[in-house]
Amino acid sequence: MNIIYLSSGCSDEKYAELIEKGYTKKLPQAQKYHRLLLEGLAAGIDGEVVAISAYPVNRRWTKKFRFSREEEVTNGVHYIYGSFLNASLLRQWTRIRATKREIRRLYRKNSDCVIVCDVLNLAISAAARACGKRYGIPVIGIVTDVPGHTSGARNKTLPLRSRILAKFSSVFGKKALLKYDAYLLLTEEMNAVVNPKKVPYIVLEGHSDGTMAQVPNAIVDKSVPKVAMYAGGIHREFGIERMVNAFLAGSFEGWELHIYGDGNYQNDLRAVADKYDCIKYFGVQPNKLVVEKQLTASLLLNPRLTDAEYVKYSFPSKTMECMASGTPLLTTKLPGMPTDYYPYVYFFEDESEEGMLQAFREVLAKTPEQLHANGMRAKAFVIENKTNFMQARKLIEFIKSNFGVTK
Repeated sequence: MNIIYLSSGCSDEKYAELIEKGYTKKLPQAQKYHRLLLEGLAAGIDGEVVAISAYPVNRRWTKKFRFSREEEVTNGVHYIYGSFLNASLLRQWTRIRATKREIRRLYRKNSDCVIVCDVLNLAISAAARACGKRYGIPVIGIVTDVPGHTSGARNKTLPLRSRILAKFSSVFGKKALLKYDAYLLLTEEMNAVVNPKKVPYIVLEGHSDGTMAQVPNAIVDKSVPKVAMYAGGIHREFGIERMVNAFLAGSFEGWELHIYGDGNYQNDLRAVADKYDCIKYFGVQPNKLVVEKQLTASLLLNPRLTDAEYVKYSFPSKTMECMASGTPLLTTKLPGMPTDYYPYVYFFEDESEEGMLQAFREVLAKTPEQLHANGMRAKAFVIENKTNFMQARKLIEFIKSNFGVTK
């Protein structure tokens, strides 16, 4: 069995090149999700995993017009970066054409294949569905967010033209979402929204990086002053402002709050960081640096508010990343989080500013040894149960059992 995997994911080397040349400024969450799943599939399959990548580039970031086709093989994954023209609608049209060409070539080489694609990438997913229908290839849609059921926070930071295009894409994406042969979902609640035809689906809430098992997290390497750290979208809708205010209200001696990322609260956050020495804001940084900082922090944070409808349809990838680091996590009780995670994390039980302050008082009062022990228990849980290699094997078995692929 061969898997043709369509997404914006690329190798770490390619992603670093894109960042260095200024071709992309995209946050790395999606990149990491797809790369890890690709490497897990490559390790578990008796066949080839070919990743056709529409890596994130747009005219605002770079004026380079023509991008040529490239290939590379790394960590068992055969990456193909199709050619495209970087100009508004031309970019989508040329990517659709290039993706169809690549799928046709791969199908003619070996027809025993399935397509797995990111439904949020409208261009390549349209190519996937068209080729699936034409050649009789099963197409499995990866749904990490449900169009029309997201916070919309990042769209508020975009120019007007981009916001209009994003709204159109959301409407188109909702209709296209119904046209897959099967789904990979992050939460069970997603199924009722995206799968009215009741085709096969599998719920895999995410995956931790299996290589983190060999990465030490030593209590002697923790930063002084102690660091409580958040990395992700800096949006008011995500509870960041409440979290910052709660931390300031506590006047926690010997602790600093470090924040990484960008979003609609970042300008106000800069002003707060300029005023208070205990708040540090670092903007967007490479994922490699963020992971290194997670290892030296004493506590990791995710204050994502749970009162919005969309949170039922998401499972933040940062939850897995935080737990795999071995540093304890203080988070809200997200509806999409399975209960088997509960013993391994601390919770903001009350999401008001006062409630977050109370949680900080309880957790930051724990000894370094208590915090470290909890973090290492969480790491053991995800490494033993939720690595990208384990989750990929579940997906492979799902494909075999539903589409008659037995090789």
